[in-house]
Amino acid sequence: FQTIVDEILQESDIMLILSASSVGLLKRSFFEYSAPLYGRSDATLNLMPLKFTHLFEWFDKIQAEEAVKLYSVTSGVPKYLESFEGEDIESEIESSFFKPTSFLFREAKELLEEEFKEPETYYTVLEAVALGKTRVSEIAAHAYMEPNNAAKYLRILEDAGILKREYSVFGSRSKGIYRFRDLYFAFWFRFVAKHFEDIESGFSDPAVYEFRREFDSYLGYAFEDISKDLLIEMSRSGKIPFRFTRVGRWWKREEEIDIVALNEVEKKALLVEVKWKELSGRDVGRILNGLRKKSKMLGLDDWEIHYCIVCKKCEDKGKLIFDLEDLAVTS
Repeated sequence: FQTIVDEILQESDIMLILSASSVGLLKRSFFEYSAPLYGRSDATLNLMPLKFTHLFEWFDKIQAEEAVKLYSVTSGVPKYLESFEGEDIESEIESSFFKPTSFLFREAKELLEEEFKEPETYYTVLEAVALGKTRVSEIAAHAYMEPNNAAKYLRILEDAGILKREYSVFGSRSKGIYRFRDLYFAFWFRFVAKHFEDIESGFSDPAVYEFRREFDSYLGYAFEDISKDLLIEMSRSGKIPFRFTRVGRWWKREEEIDIVALNEVEKKALLVEVKWKELSGRDVGRILNGLRKKSKMLGLDDWEIHYCIVCKKCEDKGKLIFDLEDLAVTS
């Protein structure tokens, strides 16, 4: 194949496009120095999953709440979306994840075994993140390894797009935490991994029971990611008072803000609370007051600050208060 690339394709009008679902395979073939095809690619494209808004094009009649549930377990990967009809999502999730013959039940485990040389170690690291251990020291302790070794595995999982490292806006770059970027893996390690053997043997009852009890809580985590992407799109389309130059989370000790969006040139900030629940007018007032108090901890005395709420449903909406109806319109 190296000969074909070097001697035949050079003198032809042929454009050769190589595609694979295995990131590790492509890296070994093209990006390792010892690979025969190293340095021979003219362009490289890391094909990203679909965005949340694309679900409304894929499923014509899907409701916004069902779309949130679906995106929260597939992360917008087209192959995973093919397992769903887009109607009763929670029932479809049970069929797709908690049956031993289903594709999505086995996919995460098989991907780890295919992509990594030490799948058991990566499995343990991801298990730790799913348990809420987000700092390198916590993850290392769970995996019984030194923090330096854990950091190596975490960087590889970050490169693979499974995890992401987040830093508090205005915080130190040395104090990042790790969270799931890929929501399929987030869901799988939250609800499937610990019950894998039981499901495989046909006893899925504990997994299904936990899913029905805890899924709404899990959606709160996933809804933050969806809300951040939608707010970025709103900023671009002029539905937010300014264009963002930086978006992230903020935390300090026990306090945190779900989304902080900045325009550092114009000195404007948007502080956002994300709630996967129905809010009353009283709830809205309480949340806005909380954001105002937290804003004083950010050191933005000479900035123009806006406050925003994104929620499942709100009975008393105003400017910069969005719920699922608004998200559906945005989509």
